[in-house]
Amino acid sequence: MKFIKLLVVVMLVIGAVMIGGCGGRTESASYFYAPGWTRGGAIIYISSSFGQYVKTIYPSGTGESSVLFDVTNNIPYAMTCSPTGEYVAFGNDLRNGLFRRIVIRNISTGTRNGLDAIELAFNPGIKVFDWSSDGAKLVYCTSTEVRTINTNGSGDTLVVAATNLEFVSWRFGGRIAFVRTVSSEPNLSLIYPDGSGRIDLAAAVSVDFPQISSANTNEVYGLNGGSLAKITSIDVTAMRTTLLADSNAELPRLSPDAKYLTYNRSTESSGIYVVDVTAASPIPTKIK
Repeated sequence: MKFIKLLVVVMLVIGAVMIGGCGGRTESASYFYAPGWTRGGAIIYISSSFGQYVKTIYPSGTGESSVLFDVTNNIPYAMTCSPTGEYVAFGNDLRNGLFRRIVIRNISTGTRNGLDAIELAFNPGIKVFDWSSDGAKLVYCTSTEVRTINTNGSGDTLVVAATNLEFVSWRFGGRIAFVRTVSSEPNLSLIYPDGSGRIDLAAAVSVDFPQISSANTNEVYGLNGGSLAKITSIDVTAMRTTLLADSNAELPRLSPDAKYLTYNRSTESSGIYVVDVTAASPIPTKIK
């Protein structure tokens, strides 16, 4: 449910922009949200002002791209880029808190070969999804199952069945991270895609919206309440440390080199933040 609340905020921002557009103004506010990472280390995000457009920018706040594609009438939710190719996957056709489709689009700026855009359909729908570490599969979850599927729609395979599933991620390393709600608290688990090697962490050492580090796949970043946190040693000796207290971050995404997290703030209707998680005292910077 928490992930869906983030989507509701995005929809409210879009609605505000559209209402403003009906007033006949000659200028408008701009909104920036839903940041993620491309394979090359740029931040991909949505820019909204009398329309919604996908762009990229570097974590330094420089090198903003031109429009990659127009999404005004087809808003992309929960964008996540392939760790191995120039593709972005996003949720579409949101109904009752579930995505009925995942859309995969080519975001390369040069000559394109092969896949440009495909859609994967799900009935009744899925909650959240992410790429595999080799870019050949997606992992997704319903409220009761974690599953993988090839990007061409074949090979839909059960990884694990559970209850109250809320979030899943993969991208780096061999294990899938997933979150269950237990007694109103997020509990993090990791598991190999063949269903083996499951590790369940207690709520006291878990994070929500987990992001596995590419630099050390035994480290996971995420949220502990409103604070950015890091877990080390994904086993019985797991420890959780706070990196940035009261960050108000929403859906933080870890960069391919595991140096930065990017996110929106729940307390702001617009804005993209970047924080260097390798710094001794991480300080967030607003780049848009």
